[in-house]
Amino acid sequence: MRFDDRLQVRLEPGEEVAARLLQLLEAEEVGYAAITGLGALSSIKLAYWARESREYEVHQIEEQVELVSLVGNAAMREGKPALHLHASIGRRDLSLLGGHVIAAVANPNVELWLHPEPQAVTREIDPGCGLPLMQLPERLDD
Repeated sequence: MRFDDRLQVRLEPGEEVAARLLQLLEAEEVGYAAITGLGALSSIKLAYWARESREYEVHQIEEQVELVSLVGNAAMREGKPALHLHASIGRRDLSLLGGHVIAAVANPNVELWLHPEPQAVTREIDPGCGLPLMQLPERLDD
């Protein structure tokens, strides 16, 4: 559903969050967007980026969890939308986990807000850290 320049989408049980987001971004021809969300998941793959190895340490969580908070953005990488998402998830005992989202499956639903911006932003590999970082046209502190 569209609200002025914002998009609201609800994922159904079994839908993969990143795949659905990328499909929507391509269909809407979005070059940059801020993304937030919440809901519940049947599984999620989170990662922690280890500076020493310059690699992600991936953790698969196969249990019903609350998606307490999803925050991130979509930018362009090699001509296609690319996601950078982080999540906080809550377990049944109310403990929290969080990290970089690799994959997540909605159950029973996930509610997402996308706030597209008029100007596209690209990501390119930064040689210093090896990660695809946003290439912003200007710095606000300059």
